[in-house]
Amino acid sequence: MTIASSAPAPGSGSADPADADHSTAPSSADPAPTLSLDARVILVALSAGAGVIHLVMAPIHATDSTLDAVLFAAVGWFQLACALAFALRPRRAWLAAAVVGNLVFIGAWAYSRTLGLPFGAHAGTAEAVGQIDTLTVVLQGLLVITAAVLLARPAAIPSLSPAARVCASIVPAAMLVLTTLAIVNPTTAQHSHTTSTVAAPAPTPAQLVDAKRCDKSINPVSYWNETQVAGIDTIGPAALAAATPAGSTTPTTAADGHDHAHDGAATTAATPPTTARPDPLQGRGSEKLDRVLTKVGSDSEVDAAVVVTQIADLSPAEYEAFLMYVGKNAANHTHAASGDDTAGHGGHIGPNPWVAMTDPAQCQALNDEIGKARATALKYPTAADAQAAGYTRVTTYVPGIAAHWMKFSIVDDTFDVEQPEMLLYDGNGLDASIVGLSYYLIHPGDNEPTQGFVGDEDHSHRHIGLCVKGALVVGDSTTTPEQCAALGGKKNDNQAGWMSHAWVVPGCESPWGIFSGANPVLDGTLPTHSGTDGGGCKGSGVRARYDLNPGQPTPATQAAAAGQNTQTASASGR
Repeated sequence: MTIASSAPAPGSGSADPADADHSTAPSSADPAPTLSLDARVILVALSAGAGVIHLVMAPIHATDSTLDAVLFAAVGWFQLACALAFALRPRRAWLAAAVVGNLVFIGAWAYSRTLGLPFGAHAGTAEAVGQIDTLTVVLQGLLVITAAVLLARPAAIPSLSPAARVCASIVPAAMLVLTTLAIVNPTTAQHSHTTSTVAAPAPTPAQLVDAKRCDKSINPVSYWNETQVAGIDTIGPAALAAATPAGSTTPTTAADGHDHAHDGAATTAATPPTTARPDPLQGRGSEKLDRVLTKVGSDSEVDAAVVVTQIADLSPAEYEAFLMYVGKNAANHTHAASGDDTAGHGGHIGPNPWVAMTDPAQCQALNDEIGKARATALKYPTAADAQAAGYTRVTTYVPGIAAHWMKFSIVDDTFDVEQPEMLLYDGNGLDASIVGLSYYLIHPGDNEPTQGFVGDEDHSHRHIGLCVKGALVVGDSTTTPEQCAALGGKKNDNQAGWMSHAWVVPGCESPWGIFSGANPVLDGTLPTHSGTDGGGCKGSGVRARYDLNPGQPTPATQAAAAGQNTQTASASGR
């Protein structure tokens, strides 16, 4: 296509003498288009801006790869050469070269941000989109469009009148300002790829553990949410110590202040976990929250049941404040003189601490055991099924821990996941539905049994001093001998009976942990629907408050050094 010189259209303003100074006579090999001064200024500004940025970035990329630096420098010098040609000798070949070259550069950029270039220091790695490279691509894109238009129609950008030229000068001035800001921006010197050690801070020990753990699907989503609100430890001292670099110091005390029998790390004094969350009640509290907190930490099983009933009436903000309170005071929880949890529902109200599991084989083993426990529970869907199997009801329905049915003939000193000594139901009738399991071991002494589920997660407790009439508990641990006698019962001071819960029934999972002492889903409303709601804790008045879907696990195959925490779905074991 031959481009001939064109005179300015009538009314478009007089030709700029400067245009003629830089025009060259067309040659048959490479005809030179007659471009207006304004067109050349725009071309120069766009090409020079992109070129300067590439040259500035070249030495920065040299820290990652010599090849990357050479390529950046080559692109920058090419774009500056184009800018010089547009200023002095605007031939068609330079316009075509600018279009083709910058299209290649834009394509390479797009490829590097989606699939990753096949060469260089970060071959095969998709890079992050940054402000500087986005500005450069915009400059290159505008250059391609402008050069392509002028290649087809050299007169597309005519010479402007002096007044119009002042207004149009905003374009190159803006290019100059943007390029300057990009060069002097402090982040330019810190520019790096997503995998660069400059951009990625060193992961903390907790992040290293979290990147390797394989246990997050064991508890429901709400458990992980609530422990975060409460500041409850879900890493564990042993895992944290193992991930701490040599020479560093790290707390070795669990957030609850317990020396768990399963956990090899002995603990002494506990420091309450901290949380950056603001008080949802802004320090004003509430009457309902005060009524709940007066009974938290009580030795009475009845008081613990009242807490579970009362938290159902808390507003979302009050419930969050409750979680923060129990988390803050978890380290202040004190044991009975015997050294174990004999208070309330096993001594814990609120989310239980957890010990992070990072061994896939151990995670699989625990999931297998939970699956067996769940299948066992579902073999006895109603209390009538439990009675037919030889279980006897030993408690009425108690909020947080349900009604207990016990099979005395299998009570011994051995843990068997498929032989739970107690089955838990949502009401007192024979049509009550199964909600969980409780294991009961005979273990003399004050040291917690070591037997239990795989891992360091389940925690045994005792109820010493219950008032028992026949086989039925009629008074809690705080009942005096005189009060118990008035009820026709007798104080049971057996200290060798240790219990642990497993909330494995679908729909009745505990948002405080699968092995928590109490389950808030078992509220005061649940027993009023017992036998009529179809089971699965559908009659609970608070179940909608919690997300009981299995939590998302972190794959053990992730690169811990990168501090990544991408979560993928995993089978829940249901």
